[in-house]
Amino acid sequence: MSETPVIKLTDVSCGYRGGFSVNHISIDVGKGTVCGLIGPNGSGKTTILRAASGSLPIRSGKVEMEGAEITGIKRLDLARKMAFVMQESSSPFDMNVIEYVLLGRIPHRKGIALATSQQDMKIASEMLETTGASVFKERNLNELSGGERQLVHIARALTQQPSALFLDEPTNHLDLSHQHQIMTLVKKLSRESSIAVTVVLHDLNIAARFCDRLYLVNHGKIHTSGTPEEVLKPEILESVYGASILSCPDPVNGKPLIFIPC
Repeated sequence: MSETPVIKLTDVSCGYRGGFSVNHISIDVGKGTVCGLIGPNGSGKTTILRAASGSLPIRSGKVEMEGAEITGIKRLDLARKMAFVMQESSSPFDMNVIEYVLLGRIPHRKGIALATSQQDMKIASEMLETTGASVFKERNLNELSGGERQLVHIARALTQQPSALFLDEPTNHLDLSHQHQIMTLVKKLSRESSIAVTVVLHDLNIAARFCDRLYLVNHGKIHTSGTPEEVLKPEILESVYGASILSCPDPVNGKPLIFIPC
C-alpha cells in the first residue's frame, strides 16, 4: 500500500473575488519530497501554494493534510504541522534574529503561556545551527543581507517542527551562491527530516536540480507534471513560455539543463 501523501490537492479550484483563479488542480507531496511549482509569471503558482497551505479558501475540491481535510483541522493544529516562507523581503519586526526565530514556537505553547521555555530555546538554537544562521543570532533581522534573512526565515519555519514546508520563490533576488545554499539546505532538510516541501521557482535549472517532481502551471491550470526529465522538455516548455528553448544533460548531475539560444 502506498504511503499517504503529506499534502494532497484533489480537483481544487480557488482564487480571488472578481480576479484571478486556478482550476481543477490536483497535486500530492509525500514525505521527504521536494515538489516544484514552475510556470510563467501570473500563471497561478503562488495561488496554488496558498491553497495548499490553507491560507486561501477553496471553492471546490479538497485539500488534505496527512489524509484529513484541512477544513476539519483546527488552525492551531495546522500551525503545528505547516510552515510557510514568503518571498524574501525586509521584516516589519524590529527584533533580533533569535527573537524572530522563536516566533515559530508559538503554536506549540500550552494554553496562554507566553514565556519562552528551555525547550523552545533549544529547538530555535538547533534550527539556527542547522541553517547556518547561528552566527548572527544576536543581530537585528533587518541588518542582514537578503540571503542571510532567507536562512533565518527558514530557521523560524523549521522551529515550528512542521510536516509540510511551503516556500514562495526562496531564491528570488539572491546571488548564485545563496541560491545554491538555500536549495541545498531545503533538499537536505526534506530528506533528513522527512518534510514534504512545496516550492515555487522561476529558475528552471534550479527546479531541475533540486526538485523530485514538478508541476508546470499555465493559465491557472496544471499543464504538465512529472519528474524534471518528463516536464522540462523543449517542446513542452516552448508551448508554455512562447520562446525557443534548448535542453541538454547537465554535465554534473545529468539533469535537464535549459537555456534560450541567442
